[in-house]
Amino acid sequence: MNTPLDWLDALRPSLHHRRWSSLKALDADLAALAPTDPGPADPAARSAWLLRLRRRLAGHRAPDGPEGPQWQAAAQFLAGYRDLDLREATGTGHGQMILDHAPPDLAAYWRDRLAAGGLVGIAATEAHGGSRIREITTAAVPGADGRWRINGSKRWVSRLTEAEAFVVFTRDPDGSIAAVVVDADSRGLTRQMVDPAGLGGWSWGLLHLDRVAVDPGTHLLGRPGKGAAIFRSHFARFRPLVTACALGAAAGVCDRVRATLATRLATSDLPRVRDNAMIALGQSWAAINAATLLAFHAARDGTAGAAPTAGKAHGVDVAVQAVDRLAPLIGAVGFQRSHPIAKARSDLAALQYADGIHDSLYRSAGKSLLDGVPEPVRDGGPAR
Repeated sequence: MNTPLDWLDALRPSLHHRRWSSLKALDADLAALAPTDPGPADPAARSAWLLRLRRRLAGHRAPDGPEGPQWQAAAQFLAGYRDLDLREATGTGHGQMILDHAPPDLAAYWRDRLAAGGLVGIAATEAHGGSRIREITTAAVPGADGRWRINGSKRWVSRLTEAEAFVVFTRDPDGSIAAVVVDADSRGLTRQMVDPAGLGGWSWGLLHLDRVAVDPGTHLLGRPGKGAAIFRSHFARFRPLVTACALGAAAGVCDRVRATLATRLATSDLPRVRDNAMIALGQSWAAINAATLLAFHAARDGTAGAAPTAGKAHGVDVAVQAVDRLAPLIGAVGFQRSHPIAKARSDLAALQYADGIHDSLYRSAGKSLLDGVPEPVRDGGPAR
């Protein structure tokens, strides 16, 4: 395998040839734009470049219909292959919740904004963690003008300064979980930046809401009390895309290690490749491919259950293990802070916490596998 598209060959039979051609066009544009990357040393410059990249690539969109989710997963793989910071290079991301659940006028507005490269963030995580959405304390109180005033603090919000709006999960005045769209320039929003150890590129940190006004008639997603269901259904579709991006990063490391070893052999800097190195390459190639197929299956299925949750945890674990296995094969050069492999390792380590801590995801998957399983019948009745 010499190109990122070669890794996706197993997906090719399930896509119409026009969809495959559009992935080739996306890959070519990613390759052409990569040399303009200013690098991570200047976070502000990198953030601005990533936004420009997203706008430049806005014409690359997933097709409508059943091929769309797999196409987007493939696009995420191609982006991650180059750098996990490109995870928002294409796609609707968290903005998909607005398209799916917003009132018609707001959905139409954001359909145009997202098509032009706009970006939406999500504000769900609080001090207790992100996956336990029913335990949030952020709350809305009704105002005399019919609008809600939202108070609370959200943690570990990505796209903190780049997003044009946030989908904020809050308790509504009745105490139920609601999802509302909050414009990024709303009065009462303040940001507290945090310097991450991995998954940089986009800004990250805390979002504080102090009596932020929202009109539930125009900015509430779905029906009242449906916020938790929106959260679950969104992440059932979003997590396979994150997984594909992570596995793309691992595939990129694998190819970089292969190319380095081949060059050293050709120049006689390396007399031979040892058996343990070849074993590591074989194991990594097989594990990345297998986990990628599960991610594509989860993306196509699109429903909550074991595939998106266990698939995300397993896929990122596979990516982390593959990079940890491969990095030592090229020696100290790969452990320089500025080296792409060192960056991939720190980014992938951060993904073990982003979008769900893995123990909780595996547990959720296990629970879903038990749901609906009939109890064994013993002595004429169900076992107790």
